[in-house]
This record gives sequence, C-alpha cells and structure tokens, in this order.
Amino acid sequence: MSAEPERRRLNGGMRSSSIGILVGLLVVSGLSAQVERYELGLRLRRFERHLDVVRDEGRRAVAFAELDRAVRAFFRLDARGVAKAIDAADGALAGGERSAAEQYAASLQWSLRARLVAAGNGQVTGKLSVAYRIDDEDYEPEGLSMVIRVPAVSRARGVQPIVVPLSELPQDTAVPLAGIPVGDPVLVWSIVQGEKTLVEREQALSVVEDLGERLGRLADFAKRKKSQAPATIESQTLFALSRMLQGMQRRRPGETILPGAELLREAEELVAWFQADGDQPFYGGHRAGSFRLRVPVGSRAVAVRIFVPKVAAKAPLVLALHGARGSENLFFDGYGNGRVVSLGAERNWLVAAPRSTLGSLDCTALVDRLARRFPIDTERVLIVGHSMGAMQAVSNAVRAPDRYRAVAALGGGGRVGRDAAVKKLPFFVGVGTRDFALSGAKALHRGLQ
Repeated sequence: MSAEPERRRLNGGMRSSSIGILVGLLVVSGLSAQVERYELGLRLRRFERHLDVVRDEGRRAVAFAELDRAVRAFFRLDARGVAKAIDAADGALAGGERSAAEQYAASLQWSLRARLVAAGNGQVTGKLSVAYRIDDEDYEPEGLSMVIRVPAVSRARGVQPIVVPLSELPQDTAVPLAGIPVGDPVLVWSIVQGEKTLVEREQALSVVEDLGERLGRLADFAKRKKSQAPATIESQTLFALSRMLQGMQRRRPGETILPGAELLREAEELVAWFQADGDQPFYGGHRAGSFRLRVPVGSRAVAVRIFVPKVAAKAPLVLALHGARGSENLFFDGYGNGRVVSLGAERNWLVAAPRSTLGSLDCTALVDRLARRFPIDTERVLIVGHSMGAMQAVSNAVRAPDRYRAVAALGGGGRVGRDAAVKKLPFFVGVGTRDFALSGAKALHRGLQ
C-alpha cells in the first residue's frame, strides 16, 4: 500500500474519533471541572467549522493527530487536555507555528454568570480564566487586552467595543447592557496584542424585557399544565421550555447554546394557544422550523429535537440516535456542526433526534407518535445511530425491519440474527480505523454477510 492511501485511511479513522469526543464533551459530568462542558462544546464546534473550509491534506493530517490526543485525554477524564488538544488541532488547520502568545490566548476561556438577562441599563458579568497551561512555562504575557463587541450593534449604532487590559487571572469582566438590543445577539471577544488579534471567539447572550415577571408567569402556568392529564406534546414541552429558560439564569451553563429570547417567545405563544383552547395542535406539519419537544411515549416523555421542513406532502424522516452520555443536541449542534440536519433540510426531509439512555428506546412507537402530528412518510424512515446509538438503531431495525427503509450504523455494532426480513433491509456500516468500536462494527458486518 502506498503512503498516500494509508494516510487517507488513517485520517478517516481519526475523523471518526473526533466525532466520538463530542458525544461526551457536551454532556459528560465526570470531566474535571476546570473546563466546562459548554466551553468544550464551543471549542469543538469552532474546530468543525474550520475543518469544513480547509482542504489541505497536510494540515488536516496534523489536525487529526491532535484530535487523537484529545480522544485519549477524554478517556482519562482530563478536560484541560481535551481543550488543549482541540486548540492545537484548530491551530494546525491554520498552518504554520503558533507563537507562545497565540497559544496563551487560545488557552483562555470566558464564561458569563448568566446567559439570559433582563434588558435595561444593567450589566452582565463574567470571568476570564485559563483553561489549561501552555507548554512554554517561561512565557510571561505582556501587553495583552481583551476586546468585547456586539458586531450588529457596533455597525448599526456605532457602539465602541469594550477593551479590558489583562491583569492577573482569573479576571472579572462586565458588559453594559445599555444599547444591546433585545433578542439573541452574539458577543465576539478577542485577545489582542497591539494591533494583532491573537484569537477570536464567540459567546451567546439572550436579552429580554421584563424577564423576571415573564418567567414567573410562565413557570406557574407550565407547572399547572404538566400536572393535568392526559400528557400531551404541548404540556410536556411547555414545562421543559420553562426549565430551560430558568437554567439559563444560573452560573452553570447548559450543554449547548440556547436562543433564550426566541424560546421565551415560543413558550408564551404556546401559553396563548392553551388559553385560546384552539382545535389545531400547536406543534404539527403547519409549523415549519426546528423545535425542542417533549414527546409522550408510553409512560415517559422523550426529549426530541426535530427539524420540520415546509412541505406540501408527506416526507422522509431521518431518525438520529446519539452515542452514550450524549443527548438530542448532538445531531443538531455537533457531529460536523449539525451536518445531518443541514443535509436533511437540503432535501426537505424531517430529522428527529431523541434523547436516549443506556436502556432501550422504542423508536417505532416514537415514530408513530410523531407521525400523528408531522408530515412523516412512515414508509420512508431512515434510522442512523452513532456508537451506543448505532447499537440501538440495529436493535430497533431487527425488531421491526418492515418499519425502516435503511439503517446507518456509525462507530458501533449490534446483532442481527437470521430474520429473513432483515436481509431485505439496506445497512451502511461506517467506522474509523482507530475507533474503539472497530471490532463491534466488523462483527456487525460479518453478521450481515
């Protein structure tokens, strides 16, 4: 085998491993607390976006080698090591050697004490700190400043950015809310040295008028509706939205970016729907977009993120199952920065990602429940899973092979038996050469043969 094909083969394996990192990064609670899972998710999503635009095979090879180190750090429960390796991988994509100042700037993290705040003349506070130590132990940061700006506001209103000279870390920061529009703006923060920008990052913030009063009314109404029988998608989702919004006000962030102002508007529209006692369901095929639902299935309410295209007739559904210790957010916010969802949107297909545990998830029952509300062609359901999700995808397909059009098992395996109906079901089995699930995927391949 020539060197070039071998390198491409190994790159594919490390790429699979990088996806596997995200399974744990966004939701795992066992990692050391110095780097929050939210921060790790931001860094990996930034890397994934950068990876999409870099085609230089040499740079990608170096980046994947760094991602391999991140995988090993993850399994050591070393969050600092994971963050450091991701930043090194991102630097490798840029090409060239990073200076000690650039490495130091990349090592910094900025966390807000709340991500949902009341509009007005107050301020949102945060903390700038070091996520990990760089290799150059002799480096002494000099002449560095943190610059914070809201791009949309700066352009439209001429608001000057906030410049904070760096001193001893951790360092408290404050962003005045005056002039920041209501909604879900993006704060851009950078570390600069003189005229040179060493690193640039983003941080989410949601600004809402009359926040305390609105959240209080919402919480009271949501609790009453949740306690009433029968459980519906609307009553369970309303309560979940209320809890999400309350969580955004706490110091410890959630696992992913939440558009708080948008979610509050949706929740209040849902309250108005309840009060109007309308005949048409709030969630259904008439409402296109992306939603965070709680779907009653049997005795439990399953968290499901769903993308609903604007279609005139029934459309295929991609049912996407995440890996162990993951969540419904992975296929929307991770895994190639939501690649599966964007591909579904291009085709006008529905995409639904349920939250599952180590136990069994009855995907057939979930599809049936969703099909009552959304324009799903139940004859064209593709089930795709990663790692633990791959095992669940195979298991559900074996139990009801006539309910699925195809199965994709990524980085995982499963047993198929000798059911004649399974023979008619197309399978795609994908795994990286360095994936710890390689043997399980090969076993699935042999079982299918």
